[in-house]
Amino acid sequence: MSLFAALRPSAAALDHLALALSGAHAQEARRPDGAPLVRWTPPELWHVTVSFFGDVPDGALPDLAAALVPVARENPPPSLRLRGAGVFDRRVLWVGVGGVDADALRDLSAAVAEAAGEAGVRVDRRPRQRAHLTVARAAAGARQARRRARSAGRRPGGGVADLTAGDPLAGPAAALSVYAGPDWTAHELLLLESTPGDASGRRVYRTVETFPLAGAAARG
Repeated sequence: MSLFAALRPSAAALDHLALALSGAHAQEARRPDGAPLVRWTPPELWHVTVSFFGDVPDGALPDLAAALVPVARENPPPSLRLRGAGVFDRRVLWVGVGGVDADALRDLSAAVAEAAGEAGVRVDRRPRQRAHLTVARAAAGARQARRRARSAGRRPGGGVADLTAGDPLAGPAAALSVYAGPDWTAHELLLLESTPGDASGRRVYRTVETFPLAGAAARG
């Protein structure tokens, strides 16, 4: 099982982001034949990764779940906000996560990773200093478009506009750079399983366990 722990923004926060993305869609570059160079992530897959565990044996799931229960009970629901945007490795377009409890989110991530390690689950130890929500990825053909843009830039008549057109995520990232969504509170920690989806390569996420954060169970 490929597992990770995550938080899911509120419905209001997701709706607000969806509206902002509708404008960002218009900024994406396309191939000369009109084919998209950006593969947008559907809203049902939007989440903020807290800790990534990778492939976990089925037999280790009970120990992992048991280890996450006290972590959730000891960490209060953080107040967060989706804001800003950027691109990882010219391949992944993300919206950042801030808010008054951004530091608490980093603490939660560290606590989850530590608990999983003590339960015998290998944890991706790469630091998650930049919490984010992935909204798009470069589609097939994006690398070829960048190579063509670089070649055009070296030829007479080529220039900055050609180079920018070769990076399909640059326009949407610029449009979202000043984005600021509403505050939202995460009331539960999710343990999600990632499985291969359709022929496009899109993943499917299934909720394996849900852990209420401290005090969340008493909500009306």
